[in-house]
Amino acid sequence: MPARVLILGDGDAGTIMANKLRFHTSRKDVEITVVGNSKNHYFKPDGVHISFNMLDYKKSVKPTEFLFNYGVNYIADTVTAIDVANHSVKTAGGKNMNYDYLIIATGDRFTPEDIPGYSESARHFYNLDHALELQKELKAFKGGKIVIGQASIPIMCPPAPYEFTFLLDEYLNFHGLRDKTEIHYVYPINSVFTIPNVADYISKKMEERGIITHTLFNVDSIDPKNKKVQSLEGESVDYDLLVMIPPHRGQKVISDSGLADDGGYINVDKNRLNYKDYDNVFAVGDATNLPVSKAGATAHFESQYLSNKIAADTSGNVYNELYEGDVACTTVTGYEKGITLFFNYNKPPRANFDSKFDYFLKWQSADTFFSSMVRGIA
Repeated sequence: MPARVLILGDGDAGTIMANKLRFHTSRKDVEITVVGNSKNHYFKPDGVHISFNMLDYKKSVKPTEFLFNYGVNYIADTVTAIDVANHSVKTAGGKNMNYDYLIIATGDRFTPEDIPGYSESARHFYNLDHALELQKELKAFKGGKIVIGQASIPIMCPPAPYEFTFLLDEYLNFHGLRDKTEIHYVYPINSVFTIPNVADYISKKMEERGIITHTLFNVDSIDPKNKKVQSLEGESVDYDLLVMIPPHRGQKVISDSGLADDGGYINVDKNRLNYKDYDNVFAVGDATNLPVSKAGATAHFESQYLSNKIAADTSGNVYNELYEGDVACTTVTGYEKGITLFFNYNKPPRANFDSKFDYFLKWQSADTFFSSMVRGIA
């Protein structure tokens, strides 16, 4: 009887994990089932460009079922309970599913309700509907004060707020509005990014472009009537347009099942990706609280490690390699400029210069993602 691998979640992490594991195993040895409830798969990094009408959003969306390789079973359903002690998962559709290996890839959810006033005034680009709404707001903008930032840490795609800020500066210059606009960038810690040497590089670029930064700014509330955003530290900033990434938490089912920390994320061994002492329960992607970037590229490397491990286990071989936190992330620093960050737990990224080549990598990343990475090829 083949080993039953059950993957919860059909986003980047769950899809990459299923497809990569299928490449590494035969159907007679391993049965792979994915449970998820997404009709379409949206490539979120494109939201930065879609906001400025630089990309046709239709190229950033594919049907979810289309993305799974042959030999992966996909069930469109919602997980309602996870019982790791009894190796079982329940779904809203009434299924009670058992497994030999469980991989939790349920990702993040937005919790705008955590910030009073958020839903009435803030805009963002982290899903397709909101990116298209922001596109309309930017078309109508004629000058004033734009505040950009994130309400809290962690968020998926951590570089996205500064990417948007740099593209906004270029967009306003192109449309003759830069001298009529103040750009303010707020960030929750005492620098403009979480990684020190990248923060230094980004901070200098912001200073060169006249972007006003407010660090150690954890959003407490938003006053839509008076157009003010207030921090827990007591600082407030006025705005005419507010682009604020909403708070993130792990999925509610993780907390309800007793698997999560206070933020709703799963504590896993950072080198083995397993939950507590369970040698058959793992988490990948944004569902974890690992100290590496929450990005599809992270899920790619996690899946590479974990698919090799499970393939070895199910074929009777020993696998002694460890996951070292590898990440490769290309980010935008302006029109036709970008930087690619390579790092892991022990090696910080370098951020010395940006280039057109790196921007090109970012520009065509959706094509690469849908044609190879999500398929488990890259």
